[in-house]
Amino acid sequence: MTTYIVFLRGINVGAHNRMKMTDLRALFESLNYENVQTYIQSGNVVFETGVNEETIRSNVSDAIADTFGYDIAAMVRTSAELADVVDNQPFDEPDNDSIKRYVTFLNEEPTDKQHEKLLGAQSEAESFEIRGRNVYSQLNKAKLGDGRFTDTGQKLGMAATRRNWNVVTAVLELQD
Repeated sequence: MTTYIVFLRGINVGAHNRMKMTDLRALFESLNYENVQTYIQSGNVVFETGVNEETIRSNVSDAIADTFGYDIAAMVRTSAELADVVDNQPFDEPDNDSIKRYVTFLNEEPTDKQHEKLLGAQSEAESFEIRGRNVYSQLNKAKLGDGRFTDTGQKLGMAATRRNWNVVTAVLELQD
């Protein structure tokens, strides 16, 4: 059995794609995943299974569509992959009131052209580091002003979901 984490895109954002975490846990359990845990309301699920990532991604997306009627992308990582995400965080500046760090999870590595497009969106307020299927970003809110941070998935043209650093590390700690 391998411990996996699924990060769902767009769950409980405003009034969209609403679901209770008890219902989400029950859905994962109905797929025969074991030791299912969720973290906060944004679709972060930790569980164990013997099936592979591609099967998990397909099963979860299909089950959510069938059960809730939502077309939701699922980004899947093993616990070892998530530990690597945390261990390899590239930014020196720790989170504080104005500096915030994020990770955007992708299902595939961006192409060189996508990579260039995202790096071209960097600014004094926001910087990116792409490492495999993960995009690290650091946002300086003091320099952002009234602007919004970049929608990494939209800029790359691929399914993606973004989590702040506190969520990423808390989800990793769920496995301990």
